[in-house]
Amino acid sequence: MNRDPGFRDFGVDVLVKLGGSLLADFDRARALGETLSELATTHRVLVFPGGGPIDNYIEMVDRVLRFPADVHHQLCARAQDQTGLMFSTLCPGSRVFSRPVEVPSVLAEGRVAIMLPMEQIIGLDVFERSWTTTSDSTAAWFARFFGARRFAILTDVPGIRRPGDADGACLESLTTAEAAAMGRTGIDECLPPFLEANGMSCTILDGRDHLSVENWFQGLPAPGTLVHPVGAPAPGKARSFSA
Repeated sequence: MNRDPGFRDFGVDVLVKLGGSLLADFDRARALGETLSELATTHRVLVFPGGGPIDNYIEMVDRVLRFPADVHHQLCARAQDQTGLMFSTLCPGSRVFSRPVEVPSVLAEGRVAIMLPMEQIIGLDVFERSWTTTSDSTAAWFARFFGARRFAILTDVPGIRRPGDADGACLESLTTAEAAAMGRTGIDECLPPFLEANGMSCTILDGRDHLSVENWFQGLPAPGTLVHPVGAPAPGKARSFSA
């Protein structure tokens, strides 16, 4: 992602959205945190947290209490802060931040910068109170804001499968139009059109497999699904791979 002339470069090489589901296995989450900390010595890494187990609890309570949209929005944003704080304890040497001005100094120290996004999500107020706008598309917005060179979503699946093929092979790549036509799969429905409109690509990776994450950072082959704008070159011929 190129920096626009006249605008500050925050110096983010990679923004990864951390799926909250990855905290279900503390040992694997710790291995991921240690991997990211090591990668931060050669890559400037920013982690954007999803809602995690606290968000799941909010959704369960909401089915009973039916929170007003604004309350639900604020609860979920606060859940993301909790995920970020919890992951910071598993990511050696990392530093949490809530204000963008803090990012360059954290990255300059070779540390993973873990965002606590609640303050910015609520304060900027650019996201609709919508069930279709999740932390996937929110992370993409901040990847664009920070000018991240690469963007990945770390989740608990090895990529995107074709609809109705839950046990089949994951796709290596697909266009934003193809992803949008699938509806909600491993990513939310707002993400493909946002990527297309902003000329961005995103790779969905299995965050439980820290070796694959490391390979992706290093530009080596790694299982995952690249979602790229229509007309943008994909790496080789699109194909499926076995999970």
